[in-house]
Amino acid sequence: MSDQTELIIGGAEEAQSKDISTTPNVNTTQEPANDITKSKSNEPEKGQTGYVCELAWTLFDSTLSLHELGEQGRNLLGIAAMLHRTRLARGRKKLTKELRRYVSSQFQQELSHDAVDVITSVAALQHGMIKRKDVAKLDLSPVQQREALTLAAILKIAQGLDESESQETAIERVVSERDKVYIVVSGPDTLIDVVSAQRNARFWTKIGYPEIQVLDLSEAQRVLLPFPEPMEATGIDSADEIAEAGRKVMRYHFAEMLRHEDGTRHGEDIEALHDMRVATRRMRAAFEVFSEAFEPEALKPHLKGLRAAGRALGQVRDLDVFMEKAQSYLNLFPEDQRIGLDALLNEWHTNREKAREEMLVYMDSQQYYDFKRNFNLFVNTPGMGARPAPADWPTPPLVKEIAPVLIYTRLAAVRAYEAIVENATIQQLHALRIEFKKLRYTVEYFREVLGEEVKPVINELKGLQDHLGDLNDAQVACLIVQEFLERRQGQKQTSLEVERLDDETIRAYLNFRYNERERLFSSFPEVWEKFVNAEFRRNLALAVSVL
Repeated sequence: MSDQTELIIGGAEEAQSKDISTTPNVNTTQEPANDITKSKSNEPEKGQTGYVCELAWTLFDSTLSLHELGEQGRNLLGIAAMLHRTRLARGRKKLTKELRRYVSSQFQQELSHDAVDVITSVAALQHGMIKRKDVAKLDLSPVQQREALTLAAILKIAQGLDESESQETAIERVVSERDKVYIVVSGPDTLIDVVSAQRNARFWTKIGYPEIQVLDLSEAQRVLLPFPEPMEATGIDSADEIAEAGRKVMRYHFAEMLRHEDGTRHGEDIEALHDMRVATRRMRAAFEVFSEAFEPEALKPHLKGLRAAGRALGQVRDLDVFMEKAQSYLNLFPEDQRIGLDALLNEWHTNREKAREEMLVYMDSQQYYDFKRNFNLFVNTPGMGARPAPADWPTPPLVKEIAPVLIYTRLAAVRAYEAIVENATIQQLHALRIEFKKLRYTVEYFREVLGEEVKPVINELKGLQDHLGDLNDAQVACLIVQEFLERRQGQKQTSLEVERLDDETIRAYLNFRYNERERLFSSFPEVWEKFVNAEFRRNLALAVSVL
């Protein structure tokens, strides 16, 4: 039986009170006014009103950090919840005035004049007597307008959670994250109540609060799965299936990416951004190393997200490196001679700030948030996306069977460059650098199941990768500085200020980077010999032999 009542203006002689037993700090012994309500039934069901009130209070308490209304707002919400099922008689004029008179008469000892105005506005919103935009036209202060809208929004969501009228949908928890609030509910009728509450939550968003998503328990387990904490190791075992080993690697570096996210956002330590970018690169490399263990369509959306994150981070990091190298060059001179690169450094700084703004926009975007949530589910769900073994042919599924093949396949890709190392171009060495990186990462992914000899192997690979990385940095810096000088030279015809730039100092820095590039380029064959010698191959073979 419904506990709705009908508001009759100037009607019934004897009005029945609503259920207010759950309202805090309200005197429940006072009889209600006699001129305004009439029961639709002999005795309204009081439980339903109290149930919606409890839901509303739970939502109020859980979102307190967002609305900051305090205890008085909570009390007013309880009163508004009592009125939410009151049905208003139509065809009457000046309903809002009569509604205010009713609220005042019911709670004249408990509520101030301002509080009555707020409650009246909430009730009017609930019953469609006024629209959201009409609140600004009421005789309310801006603070009261915000309070009325907020209470009405919370009550609308609570009402939606009882769309089924079963009184069995419970709020399990409310989670606030960046620009989003999740309401997790359970119960036999969540299919109905979640849809209604989600629809009603649009009012909350329209008045300026973060988006709300209402989830049942099963969906919440997917969407709100806790992010992984940083780990000391990946936890790979030689008896792991290769897909689950890959998942462990991805989860480990995903945790590393998340660990450095706050530092990257704050921007106080450029190494946080560097470490976060490295984590994204290692995950992308893991996708390639373990790709055969997964269905392509299972990896595709996550790889897209990693690439987007890598681009956003990379634009800032590259400029950090350029400026850091330029400052190291200036530090070679006495302090009074560290001048002449201001124009170049200022341009880089401006570009970096722009790139950083774009990076933060991306990191605050729904795209990035969805990537993290979806990828988190993937790396924490065993079996998800794994390619099933062929039913008609035995296939080696374990780390101890597959890891040696993966490592030596990467080694072969690097060794293929041996025939051209002596006469390789910078572009070819850049491609070799990428292959070295893949080899190093592959060895590192399995280091926990390899022999002790893996340590010098990794150190050797890191040295080669760093050498080629410095060569690539020098090459890119030369191109950028040269382009800067050419552009400035073209501007000299129209700008007296540009004519005063110390181009000679910038050219000296360009020559310094050219010389660095040539030194790294010409010395690489010697570094290569350390890689192809018998000791490196022996250490690698011994490290792999324990599998």
